[in-house]
Amino acid sequence: MRISIETLEKIANDCGTFEIGDGYTYGQLSLRFGYWRKVDLEKLESLIPQHLEVKLNLVDEDDDCGELYNYIITPRGVA
Repeated sequence: MRISIETLEKIANDCGTFEIGDGYTYGQLSLRFGYWRKVDLEKLESLIPQHLEVKLNLVDEDDDCGELYNYIITPRGVA
């Protein structure tokens, strides 16, 4: 899977600072914004290429930090 630096810059400009990691399975990427914060999913989806899709993922929830999220990017149509 490839995402251009221009796309990553758009994401940073519109959604804020993030880190990229590998997803849970082969062929996935994970984006984590700030300290696992939630961002506007529709805005994020509008910034990535059409052949990819984004899924909001609740990583954990605890009393100290609240809900912790990341975003999983996969090729469209892949479960």
